[in-house]
Amino acid sequence: MKKPFLLSAAFLLITGWGVTPPSPSVNAQTPLIETIPDSAESATEAKSTIVLLDPGAQPRQILRLQPAANTKQTTVLTMNMDMTGAVDGQVMPDVNMPAMQMIVESEVTQVEANGDAHIKVTYTDVDVVSDTTAPPELIQNLRSQLQQLQDVTIEFVINQQGITKDVDVSLPADLDPNLQQLLQQMLSSLEQLSAAPFPQEAVGVGATWQVSSAVPVSGLPLDQVQVLYEVEDIKEDQVTLKMSMQQQSQESSQMNLPGTPPGVNFKIQSFAMQSAGTMTIGFDQIMPLQGMMSTLSNMEFLVTEPESEQEKLMRMSSSMQIEMDSQSAVFRESLP
Repeated sequence: MKKPFLLSAAFLLITGWGVTPPSPSVNAQTPLIETIPDSAESATEAKSTIVLLDPGAQPRQILRLQPAANTKQTTVLTMNMDMTGAVDGQVMPDVNMPAMQMIVESEVTQVEANGDAHIKVTYTDVDVVSDTTAPPELIQNLRSQLQQLQDVTIEFVINQQGITKDVDVSLPADLDPNLQQLLQQMLSSLEQLSAAPFPQEAVGVGATWQVSSAVPVSGLPLDQVQVLYEVEDIKEDQVTLKMSMQQQSQESSQMNLPGTPPGVNFKIQSFAMQSAGTMTIGFDQIMPLQGMMSTLSNMEFLVTEPESEQEKLMRMSSSMQIEMDSQSAVFRESLP
């Protein structure tokens, strides 16, 4: 079994920024295998719950997104991931993934009378940042997988309160079927970096609110994700938010992991994840002006391989750091 690959795939699935995730649909013109679970319809219709806990200090203002039609933005997104694990008590070599960088072009294609903005996001460049410490075969494999994201597009609608809907992910027709679900999950999470859901009420510095929504990743023993937001700074045209999330479960559940070799089964025994970060949102922009998020997760699961039919206990600890920086199109042209 290719343990580093399985650890990497599991890590991408169980981490993310999912805060208001409707289930993504596949473009009907793209000949892909349907990967949306049977419960997708109910998940799509489920409403995120936003509860204001503290309105914060005066002065207060109502937070609303107001991007104009034809607004365009270029965002550089960098991801760093590290993993450690053990199988039946035997410590596995650490997996220090090379940094991954994505160039994301965003555009507001339409703004409805009610303020709902239609967004198109295109991944114009996806690659592995040069790394002399990672094994060459790992870099090459990761690069070949990531470059399949190039020219992938996501279209969605976001309202003035920052809640997304009608997400449509278009993947390449020749994409490896084993990667389709994995990439859809990852792209769905990345798409949600576009904004954070705002409360209905006016808020000031120190305000806190909680967003509860359905979990987009199948197989995890969680029914909801709850994200806590706090206003760190607020101006007329932008707001800086702190975010935090903690989830854990001791409930056993089967995990369907894309790319798993035939006959290999994963059964989660326990799961814990905590995330913290900040983002600065311009009310007239699509993606955050700046953002960062750190996620730590610990998972324990049983692995059954077909040749032995014996269960092995695997423990995995992982960390991920995401940084975002939005720049003008001129910056995009200066990249190598």
